[in-house]
Amino acid sequence: MLTARRVGPFAGLVALLALTGCDIHIPLFYEDPTTLSDDRSQEVKQLDDRIRGDILSGFVEQEVGMLKNVTIDVFEQRVLLAGTVTAQEARELAGAVAVSMPDVTTVINEIQAVKDSSLRDKAEDLSIENRVKESLRESREVNSFNLRWRSVSGVVYLFGRISSGQERARALAIVRAVSGVKDVVDHMTVRAREGEQSWLNNLL
Repeated sequence: MLTARRVGPFAGLVALLALTGCDIHIPLFYEDPTTLSDDRSQEVKQLDDRIRGDILSGFVEQEVGMLKNVTIDVFEQRVLLAGTVTAQEARELAGAVAVSMPDVTTVINEIQAVKDSSLRDKAEDLSIENRVKESLRESREVNSFNLRWRSVSGVVYLFGRISSGQERARALAIVRAVSGVKDVVDHMTVRAREGEQSWLNNLL
Protein backbone atom coordinates (compact mmCIF):
# COMPACT_ATOMS: atom_id res chain seq x y z
CA MET A 1 0.00 0.00 0.00
CA LEU A 2 1.33 3.40 -0.91
CA THR A 3 0.02 5.37 2.01
CA ALA A 4 2.63 6.15 4.62
CA ARG A 5 1.72 5.38 8.18
CA ARG A 6 3.06 5.87 11.66
CA VAL A 7 5.46 2.98 12.24
CA GLY A 8 6.68 3.87 15.70
CA PRO A 9 6.95 6.69 18.20
CA PHE A 10 9.06 9.67 17.32
CA ALA A 11 11.42 8.79 20.15
CA GLY A 12 12.23 5.54 18.41
CA LEU A 13 13.25 7.43 15.30
CA VAL A 14 15.53 9.69 17.31
CA ALA A 15 17.19 6.62 18.80
CA LEU A 16 17.65 5.11 15.36
CA LEU A 17 19.26 8.28 14.04
CA ALA A 18 21.65 8.28 16.98
CA LEU A 19 22.74 4.71 16.27
CA THR A 20 23.31 4.97 12.53
CA GLY A 21 24.93 7.59 10.36
CA CYS A 22 23.72 6.07 7.10
CA ASP A 23 20.59 6.94 5.19
CA ILE A 24 18.34 3.89 5.26
CA HIS A 25 14.89 3.60 3.71
CA ILE A 26 11.86 3.30 5.95
CA PRO A 27 8.27 4.17 5.06
CA LEU A 28 7.63 7.89 5.44
CA PHE A 29 5.40 8.30 8.46
CA TYR A 30 3.46 11.32 9.48
CA GLU A 31 0.40 12.58 11.29
CA ASP A 32 -2.48 11.64 9.01
CA PRO A 33 -4.86 14.64 9.10
CA THR A 34 -7.58 12.67 7.30
CA THR A 35 -8.35 10.87 10.58
CA LEU A 36 -9.35 14.11 12.30
CA SER A 37 -12.94 15.24 12.83
CA ASP A 38 -14.31 17.94 10.55
CA ASP A 39 -17.69 19.32 9.53
CA ARG A 40 -18.04 17.63 6.14
CA SER A 41 -21.20 15.58 5.70
CA GLN A 42 -20.87 11.81 5.81
CA GLU A 43 -21.67 11.68 2.10
CA VAL A 44 -18.86 14.10 1.25
CA LYS A 45 -16.41 12.25 3.48
CA GLN A 46 -17.22 8.97 1.75
CA LEU A 47 -16.77 10.57 -1.65
CA ASP A 48 -13.41 12.05 -0.63
CA ASP A 49 -12.30 8.68 0.76
CA ARG A 50 -13.30 6.98 -2.48
CA ILE A 51 -11.38 9.55 -4.55
CA ARG A 52 -8.28 9.03 -2.41
CA GLY A 53 -8.59 5.27 -2.81
CA ASP A 54 -8.94 5.61 -6.58
CA ILE A 55 -5.78 7.73 -6.76
CA LEU A 56 -3.86 5.22 -4.66
CA SER A 57 -5.00 2.42 -6.93
CA GLY A 58 -3.86 4.46 -9.92
CA PHE A 59 -0.45 4.92 -8.33
CA VAL A 60 -0.13 1.19 -7.76
CA GLU A 61 -0.97 0.49 -11.39
CA GLN A 62 1.83 2.83 -12.50
CA GLU A 63 5.00 2.60 -10.42
CA VAL A 64 4.95 2.13 -6.66
CA GLY A 65 8.62 2.88 -6.08
CA MET A 66 8.59 6.21 -7.86
CA LEU A 67 5.71 7.53 -5.76
CA LYS A 68 6.48 6.01 -2.37
CA ASN A 69 7.01 9.39 -0.69
CA VAL A 70 3.94 11.09 -2.16
CA THR A 71 1.02 11.97 0.12
CA ILE A 72 -2.58 12.42 -0.97
CA ASP A 73 -5.11 14.64 0.80
CA VAL A 74 -8.67 15.02 -0.45
CA PHE A 75 -11.09 17.58 0.95
CA GLU A 76 -14.42 18.28 -0.72
CA GLN A 77 -13.22 16.74 -4.01
CA ARG A 78 -10.08 18.89 -4.11
CA VAL A 79 -6.81 16.97 -4.12
CA LEU A 80 -3.44 18.00 -2.70
CA LEU A 81 -0.40 15.96 -3.73
CA ALA A 82 2.76 16.59 -1.73
CA GLY A 83 6.05 14.87 -1.01
CA THR A 84 9.14 14.12 -3.03
CA VAL A 85 10.10 12.10 -6.10
CA THR A 86 13.46 11.72 -7.79
CA ALA A 87 12.37 12.70 -11.32
CA GLN A 88 10.11 15.31 -12.88
CA GLU A 89 8.45 12.56 -14.91
CA ALA A 90 7.21 10.92 -11.70
CA ARG A 91 5.77 14.22 -10.51
CA GLU A 92 3.89 14.65 -13.77
CA LEU A 93 2.69 11.04 -13.67
CA ALA A 94 1.24 11.48 -10.18
CA GLY A 95 -0.60 14.61 -11.27
CA ALA A 96 -1.98 12.95 -14.38
CA VAL A 97 -3.26 9.98 -12.37
CA ALA A 98 -5.06 12.27 -9.92
CA VAL A 99 -6.60 14.44 -12.64
CA SER A 100 -7.99 11.36 -14.43
CA MET A 101 -10.08 10.19 -11.47
CA PRO A 102 -13.88 10.66 -11.47
CA ASP A 103 -15.36 13.43 -9.31
CA VAL A 104 -12.06 15.24 -8.77
CA THR A 105 -12.63 18.98 -9.19
CA THR A 106 -9.12 20.31 -8.55
CA VAL A 107 -5.64 18.80 -8.33
CA ILE A 108 -2.90 20.80 -6.61
CA ASN A 109 0.43 19.18 -7.43
CA GLU A 110 3.04 20.29 -4.92
CA ILE A 111 5.30 17.26 -5.30
CA GLN A 112 8.97 18.25 -5.33
CA ALA A 113 11.33 16.54 -7.78
CA VAL A 114 14.56 16.25 -5.79
CA LYS A 115 17.18 13.72 -4.89
CA ASP A 116 16.11 11.24 -2.24
CA SER A 117 15.72 13.08 1.02
CA SER A 118 17.44 11.66 4.05
CA LEU A 119 15.84 10.01 7.02
CA ARG A 120 16.77 13.07 9.04
CA ASP A 121 14.94 15.35 6.57
CA LYS A 122 11.81 13.20 6.82
CA ALA A 123 12.01 13.21 10.59
CA GLU A 124 12.24 17.01 10.64
CA ASP A 125 9.19 17.33 8.38
CA LEU A 126 7.25 15.04 10.71
CA SER A 127 8.33 17.16 13.66
CA ILE A 128 7.22 20.34 11.85
CA GLU A 129 3.82 18.81 11.08
CA ASN A 130 3.34 17.90 14.72
CA ARG A 131 4.32 21.41 15.82
CA VAL A 132 1.89 22.91 13.30
CA LYS A 133 -0.85 20.67 14.66
CA GLU A 134 -0.13 21.72 18.22
CA SER A 135 -0.09 25.42 17.39
CA LEU A 136 -3.29 25.31 15.33
CA ARG A 137 -5.14 23.26 17.95
CA GLU A 138 -4.30 25.85 20.59
CA SER A 139 -6.02 28.63 18.63
CA ARG A 140 -9.71 29.39 19.09
CA GLU A 141 -9.55 31.60 16.00
CA VAL A 142 -8.93 28.75 13.55
CA ASN A 143 -11.03 25.64 12.97
CA SER A 144 -8.05 23.43 12.24
CA PHE A 145 -10.23 20.32 11.89
CA ASN A 146 -11.14 21.53 8.41
CA LEU A 147 -7.47 21.97 7.48
CA ARG A 148 -4.73 19.66 6.27
CA TRP A 149 -1.03 20.42 6.37
CA ARG A 150 2.05 18.81 4.84
CA SER A 151 5.67 19.76 5.35
CA VAL A 152 8.17 19.02 2.59
CA SER A 153 11.73 20.19 3.22
CA GLY A 154 10.36 22.76 5.66
CA VAL A 155 7.79 24.17 3.24
CA VAL A 156 4.30 23.76 4.72
CA TYR A 157 1.30 23.39 2.41
CA LEU A 158 -2.00 24.45 4.01
CA PHE A 159 -5.08 22.89 2.46
CA GLY A 160 -8.78 22.69 3.31
CA ARG A 161 -11.54 25.15 4.12
CA ILE A 162 -11.81 28.15 6.37
CA SER A 163 -14.79 30.44 6.90
CA SER A 164 -13.34 33.93 6.49
CA GLY A 165 -10.39 35.98 5.39
CA GLN A 166 -9.70 36.71 9.04
CA GLU A 167 -9.44 33.02 9.81
CA ARG A 168 -7.13 32.53 6.83
CA ALA A 169 -4.82 35.31 7.96
CA ARG A 170 -4.68 33.88 11.47
CA ALA A 171 -3.95 30.34 10.23
CA LEU A 172 -1.10 31.59 8.05
CA ALA A 173 0.36 33.64 10.89
CA ILE A 174 0.27 30.68 13.26
CA VAL A 175 1.99 28.32 10.85
CA ARG A 176 4.64 30.84 9.81
CA ALA A 177 5.61 31.22 13.46
CA VAL A 178 6.23 27.49 13.94
CA SER A 179 9.87 26.57 14.46
CA GLY A 180 11.48 25.03 11.37
CA VAL A 181 8.93 26.36 8.86
CA LYS A 182 10.75 27.95 5.92
CA ASP A 183 7.70 28.98 3.92
CA VAL A 184 3.93 28.51 3.86
CA VAL A 185 1.94 27.85 0.68
CA ASP A 186 -1.75 28.69 0.97
CA HIS A 187 -4.22 26.37 -0.74
CA MET A 188 -7.13 27.05 1.64
CA THR A 189 -10.57 27.94 0.32
CA VAL A 190 -12.79 30.48 2.08
CA ARG A 191 -16.38 29.34 2.46
CA ALA A 192 -18.74 29.14 5.43
CA ARG A 193 -21.05 26.15 5.52
CA GLU A 194 -24.32 26.85 3.74
CA GLY A 195 -27.06 28.03 6.07
CA GLU A 196 -24.68 28.44 8.99
CA GLN A 197 -22.83 31.33 10.54
CA SER A 198 -19.10 31.20 10.68
CA TRP A 199 -18.10 28.86 13.50
CA LEU A 200 -15.98 31.74 14.77
CA ASN A 201 -18.95 34.10 14.99
CA ASN A 202 -20.80 31.51 17.03
CA LEU A 203 -18.12 31.80 19.69
CA LEU A 204 -18.77 35.50 20.19
